[in-house]
Amino acid sequence: MSSLIERIEHVIKARGTNFKRVERECGLGNGTIKRWGEQSPRLDKLALVSEHLQVSLDYLVFGRSCSETSTDGDNLDLEAAKREQGLVCDGSPLNNAEADLIAMFRLLSEEEREDVFDIVHLKYKRRLGKKAGSIYWTYFDENGEESGPAEGREARDGTA
Repeated sequence: MSSLIERIEHVIKARGTNFKRVERECGLGNGTIKRWGEQSPRLDKLALVSEHLQVSLDYLVFGRSCSETSTDGDNLDLEAAKREQGLVCDGSPLNNAEADLIAMFRLLSEEEREDVFDIVHLKYKRRLGKKAGSIYWTYFDENGEESGPAEGREARDGTA
């Protein structure tokens, strides 16, 4: 099998399921997986499908196990793949735990996101030895929409 979609389809059929069910169970939109034939999937979405289907990312992406090497004999560069997918922070690729945290964060409700954000900010403040109010609203407005610094409720209340 030569393409990502063909490999996913093969595994889906072997599991006795279909694209629509896999997309629903992974929290993906209808038709998302088949669109990956024309546009590259985000690594976090592909990882969800890989985990759901219980196959490695290496198999889905390259059609080989993670112990195999590329055709020119070089080992696969996971960090380069993460950079290509945009999974970087401050110029450094996210490790697996960081990428998983982001994926889990996205699945939470707005209220749960705020709670998690406040907990992480508390830990961050302790690490720096500084005290400050919640900065959650620096990044998210009342509707859960992402905003920049000094936008949303804090800007309105004059606390930014």
